[in-house]
Formats: sequence, C-alpha cells, structure tokens
Amino acid sequence: MKHFKFSLFALLLAMALLMSASAASFTAGSYDATAAGRNGDVTLHVTFSEDAITEITADHEETPGVGLEAIEALIQQTIETQGVPADAVTGATVSSTAFQAALSDAIAQAGGDPAAMAAEAAPAPAEPVEYDTEADLIVVGGGAAGMTAAVTAHDAGLKVILLEKSNILGGNTPAAANGVNAANTRAQLADPDYIAAEASVAGLVNLQSQNELARANLVKAFAENSGEVIDWLADMGVQFTVDIQKDDRNPVQNYYMLKAEADGSTGITMTNAVKAALTERGITVYTGMDATDLVVVNEGVVTGHVTGVVATDVSGNPVTFTGRAVLLATGGFGHNPELLAEANPKLANATTDEIAPTSGEGLIMARKAGAKAVDLEYIQTFPVVMEGYGMVTPNKLPGGFGVNAVIVNSDARRFTAEGFEIGDAILAQPEGAAYMIFREDQISEPMQNIINAGYVASADTAKELAEALGLDGDALQATVDAYNADVADGTDDAFGKKDPLPLEGKLYGFKYGVGAHYFMGGILIDEFTHVLDNEENPIPGLYAAGECTGGFHGSQRIDGSGIGDSFTFGRIAGRSIAEALGD
Repeated sequence: MKHFKFSLFALLLAMALLMSASAASFTAGSYDATAAGRNGDVTLHVTFSEDAITEITADHEETPGVGLEAIEALIQQTIETQGVPADAVTGATVSSTAFQAALSDAIAQAGGDPAAMAAEAAPAPAEPVEYDTEADLIVVGGGAAGMTAAVTAHDAGLKVILLEKSNILGGNTPAAANGVNAANTRAQLADPDYIAAEASVAGLVNLQSQNELARANLVKAFAENSGEVIDWLADMGVQFTVDIQKDDRNPVQNYYMLKAEADGSTGITMTNAVKAALTERGITVYTGMDATDLVVVNEGVVTGHVTGVVATDVSGNPVTFTGRAVLLATGGFGHNPELLAEANPKLANATTDEIAPTSGEGLIMARKAGAKAVDLEYIQTFPVVMEGYGMVTPNKLPGGFGVNAVIVNSDARRFTAEGFEIGDAILAQPEGAAYMIFREDQISEPMQNIINAGYVASADTAKELAEALGLDGDALQATVDAYNADVADGTDDAFGKKDPLPLEGKLYGFKYGVGAHYFMGGILIDEFTHVLDNEENPIPGLYAAGECTGGFHGSQRIDGSGIGDSFTFGRIAGRSIAEALGD
C-alpha cells in the first residue's frame, strides 16, 4: 500500500500559541481510522498531543496522479489548519471523502469534536498575495498539453508561468484508460512485430485520417512529431512497450499503440513524468488560479495582439499575468452545462466524467478574441457516469455491462433493453436520469468498492430501495414485479433482453447519467498551434493545444490519439512559441 507522512510538530507548537479559534482538546496518543476510497480502504494513522494534531500517515491504494496527490494535499491542509478539510480536492472526490471520514473518526476517538473542527477548518479570507506576473509565456491549464509545453518552452530558454485553476496538476489525462498512439519511436523501431507490420508515419496518418473532418495539416503534424515526444518522455525514464491492437471502432488496424503502466496506467505514468520535470526545472506554477480573460492590445503596429491573461486566485483576488505569448490548454467543457447544450442540444441532459473542472474557459476566451471554433458538436460520451463518483466501467457493472440489471427512469419504469451502449435512450429520459437495479450476487469486487464508498443504496424490497433512491416506491415495486413475471420463462417479452435474470433477494441500485467524455472540437489551430481567427489567420501571441482545440480529430477520436494529441501538440506548442519569441 502507498504510505505517506507529513509532520510539522515544531510548526504546530508555534501555531497553537497564535490560533485565535477555540482550542481543541484531545486525549494524547495515536489513533487509526479507516474509510472506503475509490480503490479500496483508506487508513489514517493520526497522532495527537493534548491540543493539536501533530502527525498523519496514510495507507491506501488510491490512484497516483489523482487520489494519491489529493490525500497528500489534505494531510498538509489538516496539519496547517488543525481542522477537517471542508472541501474535496478537485477531481478526487471519493478519495477526499474517504480522508475526511477517516480523519473525523480519528478525532472522535481522541475525544475531539469533528464537527467543530470542520467549522474551524474553513480558511479566513487571505490577504492579497504577491505573484510573479511577468514571463515570456503564460500557459493556461496544467494538464498534459500545458505541462508539456511549459517544460519544452523552458528548456528552449523561455521564462514560463503556468496557471491551473484546480489544486492539483494533470487535468483529465490521468483518467485515460488505454495507451497512446505514436509512430517510429525507439521502442517501436526495436519491436519485431512493429517492423514486420511495415508500420510508419504514413500509416499513422492513414489511421488518423479515416475521419473526413480531420484536417490534413494537423494529422500530418501529429504523426510526424508523435515519435519524438514519446522518446523525450522515455529519456525522462518512462518505459514504453508496443501494444499492437485491433480496436473495432477503428476502420484500419492500429499498429501504433504504446503503453507505459509503471504508475498504474499510461496516462498517469506519462503525466507524472512531465509533472516531475516541471518541478525539477523550478517552473513557476500557480494552482487555484482561474483564468477569465485574455489581455488583447489593439494599439500600435500589431492590433489584436494577445499579451496576457486576467485570472482570479483562490481568495477571489484578480491577478493580471503579462507575457509575450499565451498558450491555452484548458481541456474540454464537460462541467459547463450551458455550453454543452449549445454545442450539442442532444446532450442538454448529459453529465460528465471529466475529473478536471473543465468549463471551457479557453474556448470562451479565445472566441472573445476572435478565434474560430470547429466541430464543437462532436462530443464522445460515456454511458454510465455516477454523480460524485464518475465513470463506472464495464467490469464494475452487474453482468459486466449492466445487462443483468434492470434499468429504469425517474418514473421507475423500464425504457429499453438493458446494456452498455444505451446512451441515447438514457438521454431521452426525463432529466437524462437512469437508475440501475441489481441483485447481491451480481456484485463484483470493483462494484463492492463503490458500495463501500456509499454511492449505492440497498434494501430488502424494491419499494424500500425506491425510497432510498428518491423514486416512487409503488411504481418501482410494480416494475420489478412485472419484470420478474415476464422473465420467469427465460425471455424478456417487454424489451427482448437476452438471458434475463429475475430481481430476487436483497436489491442494490444507483442513479447515473450519460457523461460527456471527450471533446473532439474546439479552438481551430494550425500545425504550429497558432490560434486562427474566422478567416483562418493566426491571432498574434495566442496559441492552443490539447482537448480545447479542434480540427485534429474531426468527428471521432481514434483510441490512443486523445492523450497523444495533448502531449504531441503540447510539445509542438512549446517549440513553436520558443522559435517565435527567439527572433
């Protein structure tokens, strides 16, 4: 299990003398407490003096790059504030909730009052902070594209400031479940299967060009630069292996997938490497910094020149950052329901599984500056997203894909044959809501973790379960009774589900919806990552990379090219900006 420690005993002694809040009182000693996290139990070992929390260590298996960092941050926050953190770390709600629950338990064991300490944990409004606000390049967004561009530009001699609105770096990249596409990396050129397949840069162009909306210049730039960025990461210590695969969603064979799973997944491993490089180089990073506006100069020889960014810090103070160029790398807009509905009205009832707080700031700011946006309506969805928890993958669903469950709408009625790919049917229901009802013997180990974390209701009858889910009890009981009677002969006459199972014994259920998963469209860029205006001319000083951009994927993302897009075009952006500013 991962084990972390944060001790500031000497600092706490000084803080205890200065705290104006009511002093806490504990029975000195060490106490253990456990709560269910995303990947299993989170156990805290908390040490108390008579009036302070002096040390916290944690044992857990939470995801590196997300939950792991969240727990480290919460430990530090607890030591510094001497209270139970009131807010979850962005993108790590389940891990944060587990930490808060375990900490509260430990405080209670020590004779303290968790509720009172939670109230005291809310920080007082901070005084304005003095920030370093001038650099050659201001990067907005701390995901794969933004971090890669920042490191690349720094290594080329530029001063870089990176702004991230959440309190951890990585964006959505740690959530990527598969590998990354690239061509002619050192790992591939040393692999006999890759060589035997006669794979090449041209082959990756062909794979990526199956969508007619994908712009040829961007596809070519990606294919030609993808190998270099993978080798760059390999030089940082990332170990890639070739994973040639046939994805049924791709019309041609994919010979270009690579994986690097030392830290749990390829996305996490690659993100951790760039994050470490960012830290090693001492690049200025401000988290909790929400960019709201671009600074555009309309005077002098070059009009419409972007020279900076206006942001709001964690205390609500406005801060203006000035640079010679600005890179937007803010991801998609899954957490902006209005923009989601505007881009694709069919998704007006959708939720999102994006772990980063993506709300389209980069797209909005760029459009205000005259940027062209393309393909915004093309949004890849995921059919099972649980509010607060996020994506529920097939191995966590009853029967593998939810087919052995019963799915009802907010009226407690079935509306389709149960399965995984029923997103459109769910979106057509009132408020886009669905409820999955299943039996105890259908619980997998991953689903048990979700149940333990408190995201699933259970009851002995359908009527009681409905009450726990906020549904009409009589209506759900009638639906379950009718379903059981229908499938008693082994057939589902109502909707034709194959091999239906009756709902018997203790029942479980959860509410979910369809999630906006990946955004193919966005700000139009050229092959050098210049942001283009409505006439497709570059806007001076403005660049963009990653999921906030459009034109590369067209209407459908090729599996493996999502994180490939972010790292590759982030690398291109860093080089292009350094070359432009080096004149």
